[in-house]
Parts: sequence; C-alpha cells; structure tokens
Amino acid sequence: MLDDIHEECGISAVQIKEGRGSTEKGLFYIYKILLNLQNRGQLSAGFTTFNKHRPHLLSTYKDIGSVNEVFKTSDRYKSLDIFRKYAGNKGIGHVRYATCGLDDQTSAQPFERIHGRKWKWFSLAFNGQIANYSELRQVLLDKAEYHIVQNVDTEIIQHYLSRALNKSNNQPDIKNVFGDLSAQFDGSYNIAFINAMGEVAVVRDPNGFRPVNYGNADGANMVASESNALVNCGVDIYSSKPLEPGQMAYLNDGKVEVKRYAKCKKKSLCMFEYVYFSNVSSVFDDVSVYSARVRLGQELAKLETEKITQEHVVVPVPDTAKAAGDAMAYELGIPSKEGLIRNRFVGRTFIEGVSRQDKISNKYSVLRRVLENKKVILVDDSLVRGSTSKQIVRYIKREGGAKEVHLRLSCPPIIGPCFYGIDMSTIRELLIPRFMKNPSDFKEIDAETCEDIAKDLGADSVIYQTIPGLIRALKKPESDLCLACLNTKYPTPYGNKLYQQALADFKSGKKSGRTYECVR
Repeated sequence: MLDDIHEECGISAVQIKEGRGSTEKGLFYIYKILLNLQNRGQLSAGFTTFNKHRPHLLSTYKDIGSVNEVFKTSDRYKSLDIFRKYAGNKGIGHVRYATCGLDDQTSAQPFERIHGRKWKWFSLAFNGQIANYSELRQVLLDKAEYHIVQNVDTEIIQHYLSRALNKSNNQPDIKNVFGDLSAQFDGSYNIAFINAMGEVAVVRDPNGFRPVNYGNADGANMVASESNALVNCGVDIYSSKPLEPGQMAYLNDGKVEVKRYAKCKKKSLCMFEYVYFSNVSSVFDDVSVYSARVRLGQELAKLETEKITQEHVVVPVPDTAKAAGDAMAYELGIPSKEGLIRNRFVGRTFIEGVSRQDKISNKYSVLRRVLENKKVILVDDSLVRGSTSKQIVRYIKREGGAKEVHLRLSCPPIIGPCFYGIDMSTIRELLIPRFMKNPSDFKEIDAETCEDIAKDLGADSVIYQTIPGLIRALKKPESDLCLACLNTKYPTPYGNKLYQQALADFKSGKKSGRTYECVR
C-alpha cells in the first residue's frame, strides 16, 4: 500500500574509461540512474565521485530531498555548478528512505571516510538492513572504544570496513575484505564502494535479498539496484545482468569483472520486490516484475467470491497495483477503471493537513462518474498497517459515491516484521496480529478474520492472495524466496532471534522502538 510501507534505498555505481569527456559523463550517468531509482527512496539523495585531477580525489555531495531537488535542476546555473564541481569518471550514488536513523542530512548517503593513505580513503552507499546491527554496534562500543555518531547501519558498516582495511600495511584485495565481512554481517546488504585509488565495487549479500544489476553502454560500466535504471541509460535490455548472491561487480578499465566474494548458502529473494517495491518495468533475477504482477492479478481472480454483475468495476490503487488489477478485471470479464487518480505533481510537502484523510485527499482524486453506485473491487498490492487502506475505502464511498467496496490484496497476509530492509520491524504495528490470539500459530487466514478486518476498514469484504498463488505468480521456487513476513520463517539466524524478541514484546504488550535497535 502506497505510503504504508517503505523500502530502504537504491544504489548505483559508474565507471568510464579515461578519455575525452569521461569526467563529465560520470556524474551525468549517476544522476540519470538515481532518477530511475527514485521509487526506492525520496528522503535524500547523494553521490561520491573520483577525479585524479583534483586535490580531493573523492568528493561527496548529498542532501535531503528528491534527486532533482538535490541536484537543483530547477535552477540551471546551480545545477551546472554541481556537475562541474563534482565531475569525475567514476562514482557511486544513493537514494534513501529511512528505516533507521534520523530523517535529516546527517544520515544521507554515501558515507565518506577520509584517510591519508589512498586505499584507506573510501566512500560507501548501502541498501538493506543489518539484522545483527545491535550486536555489531555493541562490539565496537565495548571492545574497540568507538564512538557511534549516528544510529544507522551504514556507520557500523563503515567502521567494520575501516577496521578490515587497517589490518595490513599493504593494500588488500577488496574481494577478500568483503569476504571477511560477510562472515560477520547477518541480513540484507547491497553495498556500492569506491576508494581514492579509483577502485569501484558493488557487492550483493550472500542471500540476495535485494536486486542488483550491471551492464555497459557506450563505454560506461554501470551498476544499479534495478534493471530499468540501466536500460534507461542505454544498456541493452538483454545485456543487463543480475549479480548473483555473494558476487561482487568490480568496475575497472572499461569492463565489469564479476567475482565471488562469499558463498551463497541460501537464496532469499524478497517477494515484496515483485509485489510492490521494484519499478514495474524492471527485471528481478530474470523475472519481469510486470509479468509477475499480472500473474498475481490472475491468481486473485481465481479467489473471487462476488457474483459479478454489470454493477461491478475493478479499481486498482495507483500505481503498483495497476498490473494486477487490470489482469484480474480481464479474467473476471469486467472493466478496470482509474476511479482513483494519483495526484502525481504534488510531490513532497510539509503542508498536508493534520489528518490522514487530508493526506489521502491531497495525494488522490476520485472520479465520481466511475465510482458512483458501483460495486468497486479495489485492488491493492498489500495491507500492512491498514491506516491508509481505511481512509481510501472511506474516501471512495464518501466522495466517490460507491455502493460497495471489496478490497482485494495481491500479497498474502503479512503477519511478521521485516528485519531485512522494509520499514515494519514490530508485530504490534501490523494489522493482522491484532485479530489473532497467537501470531506464531498462524497457518492461513480464515473467513471470520477477513470479515473482522473488512469491518475494521469499512470495506464490504476482504480477500487476500494465497502463498501458493504468490509462488506460482513469481515463478521462483519457494526455497529461493524470503517469505518471512508471511510465514515467520526467517532465512538468517539473527532474523529468527529478532522475531522471537518481537513476539515476546507483542505478547507482553510492550511498546518499544524498532526491534533490531532494542534487542537484548
């Protein structure tokens, strides 16, 4: 559900072989990639570039806001000044949505660490979440007398990376450095790295929770969280390739070298990337996101219990549910219409009104001529906390004049927190556990619970996707997917530990912060 859940970040890396115009092109490609990753984070954006012709071999620029706000594209002269000042033929970039830390410039990425020795001077950008963050942080505080400035995974990664680089007086192999770190990190981590030697590398964690793709266009080597960002920078759609879990993309001398830095013990592709997060035009590990969402809609149609009449109309919630909604409508033989329109040019604003309903009306418009006196089958991608869904159902009935609203979710019921990069880390914040005596005993949702949820939301009925239907739609073996938020089977040791902590907090009624920050 739009505005209900957020994924943490998107990363990019670019390397252009030295030559005429190479320094100007580097930052341009980073900017363009970040624009195409904007769906993964709108809180802040930033980049680090390398240029051997300036005193600051690495130079970082970052700020709060969307990519165009950070690059100041509304002011041509200010924007050109940024592109001139930070020109470089190599660089990394980042867009952020916060699942931890502060929502301010201090937590914006990349994080740069300046050092006199060039191979110890580096910058990094991070997408994911370190599940054993609390433990790693405590090791630094207890044993190494570190001072932690910011409450973010990226700072912890930066310190551990610095320690690894300081173990030897000689420049180490970056592959071996990340290999050693992989034995200490539990969780989801895609990292873009650049040092003052001009080395650029991107690593995908050994479970492969989040997507990473690489490719080449017009002499530029590029890596991005999503394939569509590369394609829109000129990379041929068939030559854009995913990094495998535990692999590193090393950008050097006009080519991308793929190296294995860690063994893949278990693939754990995040199902939410297909359902919600990834751009619909992207391909995640050789499966089209659009096609997956179409199949999710087809699976939903099989579950429909309404006796379809001419009064019924399918209305997808913009924008991520459109493919599923259209496919469902086609299968049911009824129209799919845009009865709910996203106000696309509102953007980020601090003047949204005091109530959630005000925020909904700012972000959406209803088409009464589409909805009035209709039985609306409202298709959405997921239902997490339920607060936004409740207001949309009310909005469609009150302002749209709909006779009935039947909510259909292309994602199965979410019963567990995520500790791998999605902003839902406690059980108490989730909708479904409120209707369950013991979340750990959950098998599948029953009709009575669906009725209770519908009543709570003000909907006439609610139907969820099934886990078997989801797996068929994603065309991936169940063993290759992370379904932890659906079945509480967490793929890493610390994920399981955090879930037990979250479950204990929920049962005791304790209200605490994010589980991975408060684990004991």
